Amino acid sequence: MVLPRASCTGRAVLIGRTLTGAMASVADADIEALKREREEKNRQVMEKRKQVEELKLRRAQRTASKQSSGAHGDRRASMDLNKSVDDLLADMLGGAIGGSSPASPVRPLQELARSGSRSKKQDARVFQTDRVATVSMEPQQGDVYDKSIQTETVGPTATAAASNALLKAAERARNRAFKPEQSAGRPTGHPNRTVAAEKNSDAKAAEEEDTKAAEKQVPEKKELTPEEKKEIMEHPDFKSFFKRTTLLVERTLGQEEWDFAADFSGGACGEDSGDKDRERLKHVDDYLEERWTLGRTVADARFSPHRNEIFLAAYGQKANPSLSDPDGCMLVWNLAMRSRPEMAFSSQSAVLCAHFHRFNPSLFFGGTYSGGIVLWDARAKSGPVSRTPLSAKGHSHPVQAMQQVGTQNATNLVTASNDGRLCVWSLAMLVHPQESIDLKNEKSSNRRDLAVMSMSFPENETNILYVGAEDGSVCQVHIHGNKVGVTESYDGHEGPVTAVDVHPVSSQAGEEGGGAVELALSCSFDWSVKLWMAKKQCQSPLLVLDSFEDYVYDVRWHPHNPGVFCSVDGEGHVDIWNLNQDFESPVVRCERPTQSQQKLALNRCCWSADGRRLATGDSEGNLSVYALDKSLANPRQEDFSLFQERIRNLQPIVPRARDLGGYGVDSRYGISRGGYGLDSGGGRY
Repeated sequence: MVLPRASCTGRAVLIGRTLTGAMASVADADIEALKREREEKNRQVMEKRKQVEELKLRRAQRTASKQSSGAHGDRRASMDLNKSVDDLLADMLGGAIGGSSPASPVRPLQELARSGSRSKKQDARVFQTDRVATVSMEPQQGDVYDKSIQTETVGPTATAAASNALLKAAERARNRAFKPEQSAGRPTGHPNRTVAAEKNSDAKAAEEEDTKAAEKQVPEKKELTPEEKKEIMEHPDFKSFFKRTTLLVERTLGQEEWDFAADFSGGACGEDSGDKDRERLKHVDDYLEERWTLGRTVADARFSPHRNEIFLAAYGQKANPSLSDPDGCMLVWNLAMRSRPEMAFSSQSAVLCAHFHRFNPSLFFGGTYSGGIVLWDARAKSGPVSRTPLSAKGHSHPVQAMQQVGTQNATNLVTASNDGRLCVWSLAMLVHPQESIDLKNEKSSNRRDLAVMSMSFPENETNILYVGAEDGSVCQVHIHGNKVGVTESYDGHEGPVTAVDVHPVSSQAGEEGGGAVELALSCSFDWSVKLWMAKKQCQSPLLVLDSFEDYVYDVRWHPHNPGVFCSVDGEGHVDIWNLNQDFESPVVRCERPTQSQQKLALNRCCWSADGRRLATGDSEGNLSVYALDKSLANPRQEDFSLFQERIRNLQPIVPRARDLGGYGVDSRYGISRGGYGLDSGGGRY
């Protein structure tokens, strides 16, 4: 049956009115109940105020009775008053402390409290009871500190004693502290009696704690097992820490051994050296590390331009290498550490030459036997961070020489290999060389490649350089300009030229006119050292020094004294020459102290930046460092003018006919061969 729409609407309205009326009546009933509850609470508050007034009245009566009665009556009144106070508090809290009656004038207050949770009421009652007991505790005995705490003392012993005493006092205070959660299960019959018992127990606990602390001994040291020791020693963090700290210790201890004020007449040179030699040059230390250097040839040695105590050495391949040995390496040494390098870098090919970066002390360059140029970074691992790829424009033969030229903002690396290729590299990109030049010997009939073995740039020069070749020629090379490549060739050696070094132009020499003269030294397998005046394009040498008995492997000008240079040969001799004193023989000849046992060829020599130290490397991986006397290391002002005067007096040596060989003894400064002799062909016997 379907009801009419009007009928349904009326019924809905009637139901809504009925619900509204019912809700209004319920709200009125709640309001009335709240009013009654509020009136009941006000009444209970008034009753509580009356009880407080009664408590004040009893306290006043107690005071009056105390003044009127004696000690016995006072004690009894105090006990009655305490009992009355306990009864009143028990009535207010709904408890029965001190034998009070269950009947209480605050019963409506208890009924109001029961409307909440029973568990909350019990917890509150226990907590408030404990708080009452805590308030009634007597003051505890204060801590007594020893003299080390009461006075200010300085020193580790006094500080340790004071800290120990403070820790003991804090521990006793924690043990004697009253914990409410522990008092919940204790009897609460009499607060004073409970506190006294707790005080006695705390005192006993403190005494036991002091006894244990006095009897406590130092714990036994636990010794690590071999497995634990091995695990710690092989951990990378421990290895890094151990290496860093031992380096600092060795460097600090080794600095004491370098005494430049020492007497050089103590006999540090070879047995055949005279007293004069021992006074001018002293062998100080040998630098050798079995893992890296033993059995390797020292191919190059350089002192750092940044720090005088740092120098590097490039090493070739071992004669009998193991599987773990790299083909080549470059080590950075510190003068303070003789048996351990400061840094070690490896290479996949033998390193033939190496250089410091002139403007960044963390970077190093190396030329390898495979023709690659490698870049090492001291902040990275031992392997190269960058290397040149094998390309048609780069090197494919051993790189024999390299040098960094330019300024800090515009610098390049120039390298030369023994196939005659000269490359100019940008240090920011070693993928392809900026320029590549193939050097040819123009004087030969077939214009053969110039096999470069050494190279040297004049001071502050980036375009012109001088190279020593395998065919015995010394050539001038231009990198830029109208004529690129070999522009001049100086034929004077009969064997491969092992080293070329251009004279450094100092400020004093420039003032005397030395900057207009470009002098270069060269040494060769023909047992001679020759002096060239390159800038005047003299085809013949100015001076020939041939008082050697073996190959001459290296020659280097002194960085400060204009007339001093050093040379090393295949017999292990270190010769110091001074052109201001003698044109025919060295002023100092020295050997390693152990050279008498086995004579080893010296391959390289280099001066430190201050000119006080000389480093040499031999064919077995030994690096030797010598100290030069200040009379040779520090030139006088007249030494520059004297050197220029002696050089101006030299004339180019006129070569003899090729069939006789050598140079004529009738030349202006030809060196006599007396003592060596000449055979029928003009050669040495």
